Amino acid sequence: MSIEKMTLVNIYGDRKKLDEVILKCSDYNNFHPQPAVVYSEKVKGFAPLTEENPYTALLKKIMEIADATSLDLKYEQDREHSLETQKADQFLDEFQQKLLGLNARRDSLCETIQSQSDALGHLKHIEGLDISLDDIFLSKFLEVRFGRLPADSFKKLNYYSDRLFIYISLDTDQNYNWGVYVTTQEEAPEIDHIFASLYFERIWIPDYIHGTPDFARSSLQAQIDSEKAQLDMVNAELTDLVTSNKFEFYHIYSRVKFLNASFEMRKYVSVTGDMLHIVGFVPTAEAKQFMDNFSAIEGVTVEPIPVDADSHLTPPTKLKNNFIVKPFEMFVEMYGLPGYNDIDPTPFVAITFCLLFGVMFGDVGQGLLISLIGSILWKWKGMRLGQVMNRIGFSSCFFGFVYGSVFGYEEFLTPFYTGVLGLSGKPIHVMHPSSTNTILGCAVALGAVIIVISMGINIIIGFKKKDYGRAIFSHNGIAGLVFYGSIIVVVVARLFFNTNLLKPAFTLPCMALPLVFIFFKEPLTRLIKGHKEGLFHEGFGSFFTESFFELFEVLLSFVTNTMSFLRVGGFALSHAGMMAVVFTLAEMVNPVAYPIVIIGGNLFIMCMEGLIVGIQVLRLEFYEMFSRYYDGEGLPFVPIAVRLKAE
Repeated sequence: MSIEKMTLVNIYGDRKKLDEVILKCSDYNNFHPQPAVVYSEKVKGFAPLTEENPYTALLKKIMEIADATSLDLKYEQDREHSLETQKADQFLDEFQQKLLGLNARRDSLCETIQSQSDALGHLKHIEGLDISLDDIFLSKFLEVRFGRLPADSFKKLNYYSDRLFIYISLDTDQNYNWGVYVTTQEEAPEIDHIFASLYFERIWIPDYIHGTPDFARSSLQAQIDSEKAQLDMVNAELTDLVTSNKFEFYHIYSRVKFLNASFEMRKYVSVTGDMLHIVGFVPTAEAKQFMDNFSAIEGVTVEPIPVDADSHLTPPTKLKNNFIVKPFEMFVEMYGLPGYNDIDPTPFVAITFCLLFGVMFGDVGQGLLISLIGSILWKWKGMRLGQVMNRIGFSSCFFGFVYGSVFGYEEFLTPFYTGVLGLSGKPIHVMHPSSTNTILGCAVALGAVIIVISMGINIIIGFKKKDYGRAIFSHNGIAGLVFYGSIIVVVVARLFFNTNLLKPAFTLPCMALPLVFIFFKEPLTRLIKGHKEGLFHEGFGSFFTESFFELFEVLLSFVTNTMSFLRVGGFALSHAGMMAVVFTLAEMVNPVAYPIVIIGGNLFIMCMEGLIVGIQVLRLEFYEMFSRYYDGEGLPFVPIAVRLKAE
């Protein structure tokens, strides 16, 4: 349970072997490269490899063809990644040109058929007109308008009987009346305005329609049938074209996709002349195996270097934890990974998270159910949160045994304690008034212990990083630990032993002196580092004012951070109280509804309070613990790999 040790590896050799080297690095899937720009700035003669990606245009063309054919692109794993670019480009061009031609014909036919079908629908409503449409539209002195009127508007035409127009009704249904009105060219603007006010919707008769409406319908239907037959032939040609070419198309796509993705990895390569150079990190335990993978590539050498050999390169962080603790890495990653030389807080997070959640949400039945749901979410959905739920569910179950609570039944396990264990009753009676102060006091005491441990971790990290100001003089260092520990000792002596330790012999060295160290942390740190000049570089007055308020904030935070753990006991009490409400409601209903209320109440409380408790525990982790010792400024270990995500 620690941070994986890394080895810096230096890969160099013949530039002609570049593709083989990149494939080896990506196949290994545990090599974290450094960008070529970073290394090239430090080593003279080397420059980042800059080449135009020859596969971008091919991939774009493939995507256009896929859109045109609605082909679902499928990447096929193929260890043969070579590609004759010219032949592939020629195949794609020919395939695309045929597709474009057939698609253009299909679209034109579809547009024509749609237009003719609309015209056919219009003719249906005017087929009662036994006059040639050609004769009507060739009139030089009359204006003719085909269309439809709402049924209510048709009745209002009588109001305009004195106007110069004739309206001929041709067809009707429940909502509309189809017809045609005729007027003179001089009166047309006024008559058009009248019909527009009556919501007349004009129907445009295409100029390719001739003869009477009945004759036009027959000839138009025959034309539509002919064009649909042509459309079927075009669709068949399209299907044959796609079927005969899709396997070669998928094959080219897979190779282009891989080569395009692998080409992006060249940003990690620096070159000089005919030499290539790649620098990166691999886990120390796998360094030998990584180097052996390159033994088959002639002209390429891989040599290990101590991880701290180059101060310009920052080793990445890869957490290494057992299967019990590992799920809690997600919370550490949310805050930020630890630095390579830091301490992995995951084990501490796992212990405290399970402990606090169990104390706040102790119930045997609900805990087992949470654990079961977590296992299902992990197995079926692959959710990392499911693994966390599995573990905190068992913690909830354990504290449920301590509280004697099973699905809210507070006395369910009492016979077990009295009959099997020989106890006088439950270890903790959460609902008993006399237990309230005990539970809240224990919650504060637990919080104080966790804060002290957090300070101890910060001191270890400070010495490990040789940051003595952080380890000794900070409010989370030795000075803060002595002061906070002294306060705890004073409170314990007063409450349990009725002893007053607030005397000069104790307060001066154990409380006053640590505060002085905290107050003068910055100048003392500079003094330890050998900076004897400029201890108060912004002036003593500015230093005094700033340090005074910071010290006041520190003293206040010791109190508020400790009292913050009261919520742990508060939620333990509220959980039992909410279940008591559920049972009260169940007793108010009839016997048939009683089990429904109990089951529903348990599920509601498990979901609502379980979520709230989880959030509160996470808050305690981040704000009361991480803020004391954890920086979270590490770089994640990201192995090089060909990324083949869907486009």
